[in-house]
Amino acid sequence: MVSIVQTKRECYICGLPATLELHHVFFGVSNRKKSDEDGCVVWLCHYHHTGSKNSVHFNIKIDREIKKQVEGIWLKHYDKTVEDFIKRYGRNYL
Repeated sequence: MVSIVQTKRECYICGLPATLELHHVFFGVSNRKKSDEDGCVVWLCHYHHTGSKNSVHFNIKIDREIKKQVEGIWLKHYDKTVEDFIKRYGRNYL
């Protein structure tokens, strides 16, 4: 799976190169598959993925910040508009 966000395999938050888990930035029944297709995935260490209260799955502030960053990258990478993103993923995070 190719990420449009990262070229190196390291935690997107802290840079740790070990204990990595793949995180689908936009998840849910249909958005997980779209995240795969569009490269909207990031590597996270276990601590920042599901292993603590500071993980993307348990801290909405961190989750929303990553979504916001990746939406901006998606817009530039695919040369699309916010409206295109909303059509694809159902909402805007910017």
